[in-house]
Amino acid sequence: MTRYILSCLFAIACTSAIAQSLPVKKISIFKNGTAMIVHEGSTPITGGKATLPVPSRAIYGSYFLGIGKDNTVKNIAIKNDTLKKQEKATAIWQLIAGNVGKKVALNFSPAGKIDHLVSGKILSYNQQSGLIRILGDNGKTQVLNATDVYMAEFAEEEKQTYLADSIQRSLVITPSNASGNMNLQEIYLQTGMNWMPSYFMILKDEKSARLEMKATIENFADPLSDAETELVVGAPQMTNSDKLDPMTYDYQTTNGISAVTYGGSGTYSNAMQAKSLAVAAPYTYEWSQDFATAGEKNDDLYIYKIGKVSLGKNSKGIYPIFAGSIEYKDKYEGVIEDRSNYAESRAANNDETPIDVFHSLEIKNTASVPLTTAPVTIINEKDQFVAQNEITYTPAGSTSTVRLSKAIDIIMKNPEEETNRTDNAKKVGKQTYSSVKIKGTVTLENFQNKEVTVAVTKNTNGEVSTASDGGKITRQKTYSNINPLTQIKWDVKLAANQKKTVSYEYEVFFTP
Repeated sequence: MTRYILSCLFAIACTSAIAQSLPVKKISIFKNGTAMIVHEGSTPITGGKATLPVPSRAIYGSYFLGIGKDNTVKNIAIKNDTLKKQEKATAIWQLIAGNVGKKVALNFSPAGKIDHLVSGKILSYNQQSGLIRILGDNGKTQVLNATDVYMAEFAEEEKQTYLADSIQRSLVITPSNASGNMNLQEIYLQTGMNWMPSYFMILKDEKSARLEMKATIENFADPLSDAETELVVGAPQMTNSDKLDPMTYDYQTTNGISAVTYGGSGTYSNAMQAKSLAVAAPYTYEWSQDFATAGEKNDDLYIYKIGKVSLGKNSKGIYPIFAGSIEYKDKYEGVIEDRSNYAESRAANNDETPIDVFHSLEIKNTASVPLTTAPVTIINEKDQFVAQNEITYTPAGSTSTVRLSKAIDIIMKNPEEETNRTDNAKKVGKQTYSSVKIKGTVTLENFQNKEVTVAVTKNTNGEVSTASDGGKITRQKTYSNINPLTQIKWDVKLAANQKKTVSYEYEVFFTP
């Protein structure tokens, strides 16, 4: 005699395919959780019909079927098939469904009522409604809902499986030639596949580094078996990527083109929903070996061809893309906002609190392939951690900047002082403005034992008149303030342990 306590009421029914899919010829995976699938092969014509399963995740408007020239298609119908398949029972209702005809004692608790016990022979179980019919020991037939059952006790050894209902949607193709095989090609976009790049960088010396890229592929759609796989870098337009094709569902759209969302806000995310995973073993790194995955440029896209991939459903795999040497140089940068904002505060800020300077790497992509946006982990030649940040999209031959940390050995200060004031300096319409002239300095001090160059950007809400040391002044148009937003940029070269000051002057109009 075996007793079961209720753990869950429902399980996901597995689909038993009667229509066989065509072999996957090629998969192109994008970084927004979608993929283009190409199936190619032949399917038998039986009873004048050929059948294919309907892709459950096809994106609206993307499904097309290519027909071999040896045959043509009269029409294609979509039908639903209810299938039965033996599944392992993992819930009480499944044990009941699998043991019709056997004696059982059921403890159940209807909502808002006291517990009850019924014992007898199971007559039937309806998987759609959840209703159980039992011929009781008293000779009377009783009907109860499986959701109310919290314990079952069988009088004999129970069967551990049940026949699960499953719905499969099929394409039923009527060809002009109603015998033999039919050569077909399917092409469509679908959700449920994603790839995520990441980089690993080792700083070998003060000018060169080794950069390696790998790709993690997530497959929450269909199992792959030796499928030619491409990883796409770029952002192609996918207007309908948030809609399922009407062929995938069995209800009528409200207007023929209504949106049917499938993934919510996480659709475009690189972080897919958490599930039970069978994770492919990662490859072994060899830090001195260079390699490159075959690829090609296709207009605004770049495609990595990683070869044949076998990856089960709800699993992930890691694949090397390339590794090689790149050039880099240290870069220091600091951005100073308008700390006075005189038009609002009516005071010049002479505070000498240090302002952050950041140490970055300016990397040059000397590889033959573009660098796609992805996280990067950086270590030095002693295997010491340096930083973990992001490389943004960098075409071959171009440069990008990766921020490492705050530069603790470079101090930057920016005090300002008022030098002159003019009352009633300007009238605009009925509004009269006074003006003030402000002088500011940027002082930098290098405490390192090497020469550095700091790229300094100073933003002001005012008209800059002068900037020392070749500061580049850029005036930006504003439409909501009498004072323009003006930017000054310097590249300040500092010798080891050197201190240097640059200066500037600007005018601010304000209401008295």
